[in-house]
Amino acid sequence: MFDSEYDDCWLRYDRAESDRLDTYRRLCTHAYVSDAGPELVAVREELRRGLGGLLDREPHLWHHPPRSVEGFLAIGGPEELRPISETVDPEEVRALDDDGFLIRSVEWEGSQCTVLTAPADAGLVYGTFHLLRLMSLGEPIDDLDIVSEPANAERIVDHWDNPFRRKVERGYAGPSIFDWERLPDLDERYADYARLLASVGINGISVNNVNTRIPSREGANDATSEWEGWQLIESRNLEKIAALAGVFRRYGIELYLSVNFASPVLAGDLDTADPVEPEVAAWWERKATEVYDLIPDFGGFVVKADSEGQLGPYDYDRDHAEGANVIAEALAPHGGRLWWRAFVYSEHDDRAVQAYETFEPLDGEFADNVTVQIKNGPIDFQPREPVSTLFGAMPDTDLGCELQITGEYTGQGVHACYLVPQWKEVLDFDTHADGPDTPVKELLADREGQGITGVGIVGDDPNWFGHYLLGSNLYGFGRLAWDPDLGSEEIADEWTRQTFGAGDAGETILEILMESWQASIDYHTGGIGLMHMMYNGEAALENHYDPAPEEWPEYHGATEEGIGYDRTAAGSGYAGQYREPIADRYEDPETCPEELLLFFHHLPWDHELEDGTTVVQRLYDNCFSGVEAVEELRDRWQGLEGEIDERRYRHVAERFDEHVLQAKRWRDTLCAFFYEHSGIEDEHGRPPAV
Repeated sequence: MFDSEYDDCWLRYDRAESDRLDTYRRLCTHAYVSDAGPELVAVREELRRGLGGLLDREPHLWHHPPRSVEGFLAIGGPEELRPISETVDPEEVRALDDDGFLIRSVEWEGSQCTVLTAPADAGLVYGTFHLLRLMSLGEPIDDLDIVSEPANAERIVDHWDNPFRRKVERGYAGPSIFDWERLPDLDERYADYARLLASVGINGISVNNVNTRIPSREGANDATSEWEGWQLIESRNLEKIAALAGVFRRYGIELYLSVNFASPVLAGDLDTADPVEPEVAAWWERKATEVYDLIPDFGGFVVKADSEGQLGPYDYDRDHAEGANVIAEALAPHGGRLWWRAFVYSEHDDRAVQAYETFEPLDGEFADNVTVQIKNGPIDFQPREPVSTLFGAMPDTDLGCELQITGEYTGQGVHACYLVPQWKEVLDFDTHADGPDTPVKELLADREGQGITGVGIVGDDPNWFGHYLLGSNLYGFGRLAWDPDLGSEEIADEWTRQTFGAGDAGETILEILMESWQASIDYHTGGIGLMHMMYNGEAALENHYDPAPEEWPEYHGATEEGIGYDRTAAGSGYAGQYREPIADRYEDPETCPEELLLFFHHLPWDHELEDGTTVVQRLYDNCFSGVEAVEELRDRWQGLEGEIDERRYRHVAERFDEHVLQAKRWRDTLCAFFYEHSGIEDEHGRPPAV
């Protein structure tokens, strides 16, 4: 169990239900575990915690096969332990991905043995958490035959933590959990965080903000002075990085660092960061060697360049492949990887088209150890937007899909919004990149150097997330990154039962989660494809919370005549970046999916939709239905009083009270805005504002 000062999330390990307890005790009270590497220390510690709670008794961890017992666990490499090597074909195990694992029920010398083995120690960590998850869910374990490999080779959480002020950009759960002033001294919570990540299959973490910009740089907001994360690459700070890497290493998780493209100038003694200059390449080579001397299993660097005030290759009239490759080549001898973000935009009539225009012509030009990291959509983590056209457009480049776990545009730690259905929509999207049935998830899967990253969510808050229900998103991110074929409801059910228990309360919470995303879309946007309706004034660095559609006219295109943005061939041309038949589908308002209609089309307010409802009436209706849905979610939660512990009940109840108030503010502001521009009243007589 975690320290009582903070929540143990889905790793509660409550005593197993009586109908499973005897079987679990018979099979798992005794465990024979290898101690070959640091990950095996983590396995033994997790077994003590997990089995101790589930069995309501201390497990016996052996250094040799236990004798005269009915059953036991055997955990180790395929040839390390006799109960494994004599019951499982080592070649079957060695054929697995390094993070994969095998769990099988066998008989060995008269005992029923549950074998857990893997080709590498990291797989033993993931397999241990999987077995404990099965037991936490009350699943039978007496006849197991599980072979599990991650679909995505890379499964990384990107923190947007600003090291020297402990402030988290887009973080809504308190200060950063990483106390850089005290590092390399370690906090016990770092290990507990590593446990949470490993329990859902995460294998990488970037510990600092991608915004490592220079505050005085032209175009940067002076209020961003806390974004000086480039300093972490300085020699005096690498010991701190190494200390954290040691914690995460025990759980099979590699550590990455966000670095500034201008690091040769900022952290070195050069007067240029021009990627074609030999002295710049030499600086990156020296720095990479210095890092790997301290951290041999360092994952690599993450870079955001030529975007939002960040310096990049464009400053030297170079392209992004030239900018990325000089850094990647420095990492390559050490096995490191560069994650180069495709979130690139500047002054442009339509931000949506820029990533494709920038990167598609460079397909095949990036070094083999560069992963181009693409946001799920072309704008900026909106409640819903179409899938980025870059997926399927760069077959000769390693790609990563960047999702946002933190709820920047979906309520910021106050609104309950379960995001796995959004991510499923993205990963299941058929790109037609190689004919029909080529979804995004298949483009990313089974290829080294590719995978899924998620913008982190945790903070120093006692509940980690700022809202007890939002832990479902970190859990769901990891489970989906491991297996994108899992269903949204299946994942939510797993999380709910491990976090709140089974029974009626769990069923209610599951319903709340599954209905929350659509409600958020409706009251935040009107539900048919509008973007960026939030406040973006001087406090926008941490706002993006209050409704203010008048501040973003370039995204919603509202005029007296109509609303929406023309991204057809007659407009910005974004729809044409998709392959057929997708491009044709989006080009025509009659075939464009209604939920994306105003993203692709500027339409008259009185344009009739398929069911005869006008555009403006659908916007009114969706805004009101979104609020009604949130009120219903609040009512369901309030019905749980007395069925779950008071601390979590009261916390979420208070969040729902504010959630309802904020949803009403959004509804009223948007409806007033739509009425002001259209002059058309709601046909149901609802006032445009309260």
